[in-house]
Amino acid sequence: MEKCGEVSTQTDDLKKKLVSFAMELPCLVVQDSEKLKLQVRKELEELRLQLQPNAEEVSQKMNENVQALKQCLKPCTHELQNSLSETAEQLRQQLAPLSQQLEATMKENINSLQMALAPCACEFKDKVNQHVDRMRCQLTPYADQLQNKIDQHIAELQKTLIPFAKGAQEQLNRQIECLAFQMKKKVDQLRTKVSDNTEDLKQKLTPFAEEMKGKLPQSSKELHQSLTKLNVQVDQQIEEFCKNMGPFEESFNRALVQHLEELKQKLGLPRACVVEGHLSLLEKELRDRVNSFFCTLKQTQEEMLSFPKP
Repeated sequence: MEKCGEVSTQTDDLKKKLVSFAMELPCLVVQDSEKLKLQVRKELEELRLQLQPNAEEVSQKMNENVQALKQCLKPCTHELQNSLSETAEQLRQQLAPLSQQLEATMKENINSLQMALAPCACEFKDKVNQHVDRMRCQLTPYADQLQNKIDQHIAELQKTLIPFAKGAQEQLNRQIECLAFQMKKKVDQLRTKVSDNTEDLKQKLTPFAEEMKGKLPQSSKELHQSLTKLNVQVDQQIEEFCKNMGPFEESFNRALVQHLEELKQKLGLPRACVVEGHLSLLEKELRDRVNSFFCTLKQTQEEMLSFPKP
């Protein structure tokens, strides 16, 4: 029992000592750390002072070695430059014959290309003339067909109206002749417009062939550019032709309706339904002829745009 009491007393004393030490430990650590910092700083400063003369000497020697290295490398640099210049000159001399041969081949090919394109330019001109003349031949008959239809229906209309004239035959004939004259005038305008515009189209397209023949390309790039420009110019001229002709369709139809309406109003005859039927038939057939004419014009335009270009 006495031994147990002694152990317990020693344990309590140890606890007290440990608690006291734990409380004092942070202060001791801080104090020791400050002392260590001061000591390290002092040693570093002493080391720096000891190394300072050597550091300056090392830096000086390094600079001396760099300058010596530059002097040693200078002859090597000059030798390398000379070697590169000699190699480049040798390469240039070796490539010169190949370059001359390539240039000669290109010129030969360009000459062959120019010789091949010269007939194409002539063929293009012939194609232009051929298609424009074909366009004129296809479109001109429509004016004659329109005129024939007008004459036919005017005669039928006059024959139909005779029984209703009742002594006004002269006035009736004058009104019908006026209608025939106005229609004939429009047909003549159509015929003239077709002729003038087709001739104008030919005059505008022909110089393209001459220009192509006179300024043959000197390279494949110029060839491509020339052909592209030519195609654009041809398309523009044909498009302009169709734009010039297009509004005439509406103008013709509008004038046709106007003149027929005027005739209806001027006649004021009985049995107006009979007259109305003839006039409506005349209007329909003439409209169909005009629409057929412009459909043919559009088809011809597509053929012009699709014919082989040089």
